[in-house]
Amino acid sequence: MLRRHAIASLLAAGAWGKGIERFFEGAHGAGVLVDRKTRRLIAAHAPELAGGSAAPPGSTLKPLVLNALLERGRLRAGETFPCPHDLRVGGRSFDCSHPPLGAPLTVRTAIAYSCNCFVAHYASRFHAGELGSEMERWGLVSRTNWFGEREATGRVWNAPVELQSLGEDGVLVTPASLAMAYCRLLSRAAPAILAGMADAVEFGTAQRARVTGLTVAGKTGSVRTPAGVYLAWFAGFTEAAVVSVMLQAKSGGGDAAPIAGRILEAQWKGQL
Repeated sequence: MLRRHAIASLLAAGAWGKGIERFFEGAHGAGVLVDRKTRRLIAAHAPELAGGSAAPPGSTLKPLVLNALLERGRLRAGETFPCPHDLRVGGRSFDCSHPPLGAPLTVRTAIAYSCNCFVAHYASRFHAGELGSEMERWGLVSRTNWFGEREATGRVWNAPVELQSLGEDGVLVTPASLAMAYCRLLSRAAPAILAGMADAVEFGTAQRARVTGLTVAGKTGSVRTPAGVYLAWFAGFTEAAVVSVMLQAKSGGGDAAPIAGRILEAQWKGQL
């Protein structure tokens, strides 16, 4: 589990790779850029943190959760759900932050707008232990082997399925393992999942990852650890690369997405 002193020591380790540290502009965090087809690490910033420390992934988990439900036949892409906005789980509030929408949500729009209510509602269709098994299948608790023997693994444990599906409890991931999970997702993602992540960048929560002339898709996440540390996440992809970014900040869309967009743009332009 990340704690303030651990984050400070890891962040002090500096950067590694082909210069993506410049896109962080002093922000405290880590990132990895991966070749989408070969799954080869292209570059990393703060590798001790990117591959060595696990944290709650927040809403970056939602595409994986919904794709697993679709694969298991527990959810249809066209099913609709009117978001009630208010969501309380275990005495905590997880109210949706997206604006009121004029129509019920589908898988595609739930990802685009990061609807907590939609994901928590359908996650209840998992049988006991199934969601944890899915996370293991995505490789969230496995080493990527990008950072040698010191690389850490994520963790999965029993937690209320609603909180687990939102990446708030019952799961810890490293930026590296999240990037690898997205590589695996892209090999078999349902069309609605891919469309939802593209929409997130086009008009949803991840608009600040947009790059003119380049098709970018992805998912934001914002979470507060039990130690009180705010983390901002973005995981996404282009036709050529997958990126994950984690920052000590409050907004996945406002803080992590712009950095990820700049990294993907540089890779597209051959600057990495």
